[in-house]
Amino acid sequence: MELIFWWLLPLAAVAAGAAAWVALRGRGGSNVRRRPVAHADRLTVLPEYQAALRRHRRWLAAAATACAVLLAATAVAAARPADVTTIRPEQHNRDVMLCLDASGSMSGADAAVVEVFAGLAKSFRGERIGLTIFDSSAIQVFPLTDDYAYAQEQLQAAKDAFDGKPGSSGFLDGTWSSRGSSLIGDGLASCLNSFPGATGGPSGEDGNAAGGGSMPTRSRSVVLATDNFLSGKPILTLEQAALLAKERSVHVYALNPGDLDYGGDSDQPGARLRAAALSTGGSYYSLGSPDAVPEIVTAVEQTERAAIQGAPRAVFSEVPGLPLGVALLSGLVLSAVLWHLQRTALRSRVAVRRGGIVLLVLVAALRPAMPGGSVQAATADLDVFFVVDTTTSMVAEDYGNRSPRLDGVRRDIMAIAEQLPGARFSVITFDTTAHVRMPLSTDTLALETITDVMEPQVTAYARGSSITAARQVLSERLAAARDSRPDRPRLVYYLGDGEQTRGKEPEAMKVDGGLVAGGAVLGYGTSGGGRMKANTGQASDGGGSGAPANYVQDTRPGSSGDALSVIDEGRLRTVASQLGVPYLHRSAGDPVAAMMERAHPGRAERTDQDGSLGAASELYWAFSIGAFLLALPEAVGIIRQLQGLRPASRNGGKP
Repeated sequence: MELIFWWLLPLAAVAAGAAAWVALRGRGGSNVRRRPVAHADRLTVLPEYQAALRRHRRWLAAAATACAVLLAATAVAAARPADVTTIRPEQHNRDVMLCLDASGSMSGADAAVVEVFAGLAKSFRGERIGLTIFDSSAIQVFPLTDDYAYAQEQLQAAKDAFDGKPGSSGFLDGTWSSRGSSLIGDGLASCLNSFPGATGGPSGEDGNAAGGGSMPTRSRSVVLATDNFLSGKPILTLEQAALLAKERSVHVYALNPGDLDYGGDSDQPGARLRAAALSTGGSYYSLGSPDAVPEIVTAVEQTERAAIQGAPRAVFSEVPGLPLGVALLSGLVLSAVLWHLQRTALRSRVAVRRGGIVLLVLVAALRPAMPGGSVQAATADLDVFFVVDTTTSMVAEDYGNRSPRLDGVRRDIMAIAEQLPGARFSVITFDTTAHVRMPLSTDTLALETITDVMEPQVTAYARGSSITAARQVLSERLAAARDSRPDRPRLVYYLGDGEQTRGKEPEAMKVDGGLVAGGAVLGYGTSGGGRMKANTGQASDGGGSGAPANYVQDTRPGSSGDALSVIDEGRLRTVASQLGVPYLHRSAGDPVAAMMERAHPGRAERTDQDGSLGAASELYWAFSIGAFLLALPEAVGIIRQLQGLRPASRNGGKP
């Protein structure tokens, strides 16, 4: 258990101590109603008096105990106790990889295939989808994601490219490696390897076992669009790739843009494609079949054999029930005891105060809330956007023990992801331009991969960059996330050094109001600066075989030697204020907890199974504070009465 307003406890202790000091200091004032009585010792030694005095002391001790418990319980309740638990909610989601043959023989049909893919994407609900295109080599257009808005944008970009829209020809870059064309077996194998944990090593975030023969805990399907015209020698044949899919329990649904068959011969391309798809438990369709989309969607939905446990989610729930229950019980006991000791008129100030204590605690126990207040999310049902500066300056060697700044960025991204299990993560990088490296996805294995391979732009391509180059892309992705899931708070973590290398001032890093619920701007680097290794785009950068590394040179007039990059915290603070999030400088070894405490949007309670958050601000803690303050005068009175029971006789008489 943790306390949200933990700082209230020291204040409560000071207030209770001050009340005790006032009571003890005013001891003399408690005797103003006493009158001297001759031979009082003869009365006080009587057994009846002694018995009555013992009973009175016991009642006062009970009142003192009840009052002390009441003060402690209301103070703890006012500090807003919260419980942190990790749950693994049941999920029924599936992974679907769209696999498209982009070879020359498919050029007349690819645009139509993409339209079918778009129809599939619109039909799915909760499934993660990805897109891989291949010719002689495969490239992943986007990894598995449930960010459907981004998926639709990328599918539209694919359609534009296949339709020959000007400026879209680069979409197919990387699909041809001169080893042949339309290597269907290799393309299908690449799509199979796009599932988390599919290429060996530890299991992915869904608990998927690596390697063949293991039954994944998450339904997996591939929609393969190809005419199966092979031109070249693949590493894997279609049949071998289909066997691999079967071993990994992946169903393949084939879409053929031509006829269902090219003849009755089992060796015909269409017949072989049909046999391969059916061998995996999938199906085979003609592209023009009106039943293709609905039947594929139905078949994918039927692949789910049982509910699975989803990704773990940290849930922060306020749990004031115990302290409020204790406070209510102790308040009732206190009122009853004091009523027994001193019967006062119901309309007297003392009676009203005691009744007010019980009433305030009772109201607090009912957990009143203000609807429409600012919701502070407690679960990790969040959309988290990492905006990463990948300009050359981010390899300046002034992080920790002369490590590049990007090392700190990588560590912090994964540390933040670890603190927010169950969240959807997206990575946007920027140098000269901004790119979405990873759309929103719960796949932390993909996040780790993207983070590990993150590199600065090739030094020769650097033409000056702006620290707000990602503004437009970020704004679009935030708006799309809001439109898709308006109930999910959106966090933005901007990670950079603030160095502006473009000649003009950066544009304001502003987004529409309400799009950013929290996050932080994290700064890397030192005022002394660091040298930057040049990135030539070759794997040997850094000086292999003992060769010295090449560093970026200072080309300013009158300067020479290695250039130094210096952090600009002023600009980073400006970006933070524009986004409405705090700025924090990050150094090697800095704890993550303090950063998360300042950057997290707050806490609220999970209200139902689909992950929505309560839109109300709890007020019980305010009533608890009121009960605590009303109980302080009672504590003063009880202490004074106990002090007044000390022996008054000076001649050795016993009380």
